[in-house]
Amino acid sequence: MGTAFILVNCDMGYEIQTITGLKKVCDEIHGTYGIYDFICKLNYGNMEDLEETLQKIRHLKNITHTITIHTIPEQS
Repeated sequence: MGTAFILVNCDMGYEIQTITGLKKVCDEIHGTYGIYDFICKLNYGNMEDLEETLQKIRHLKNITHTITIHTIPEQS
């Protein structure tokens, strides 16, 4: 099992709608101050699961940008 963190930006004024969609696919989600609107935590079983979830996030309406931080399981 692995863990990844996704930094997410959305269109201004659509934060509530975006967080509702993210809650359906992320294990944890937190709104943030600063450059990114949200940080999401994903726990996954294999790389295919991670890629599938990332695609779901990126296809949510009003998502404008994502950055994925993939952790190293052996260093957790």
